[in-house]
Amino acid sequence: MDIKELLIGWVTFLASLVLVIAFVAGGWYLVWWLFLSRFRFVRELLGNNQEGGAVADEVRQPRPRAVRRVRRE
Repeated sequence: MDIKELLIGWVTFLASLVLVIAFVAGGWYLVWWLFLSRFRFVRELLGNNQEGGAVADEVRQPRPRAVRRVRRE
């Protein structure tokens, strides 16, 4: 085995490792952005307590109470 084959083997290994890590990180980001960021428990686990983010508009906020009007006769 000469040095060229050894070098090609290492480059192939490192490139595949980088691709696997990139796919896992990209998948985690996509799942976070689309689904997990909606849950307060998951945000607290990761230390992200702020309501900002891509999905903040879709998070349900409590509706203000309706004002009851009293009819006086």
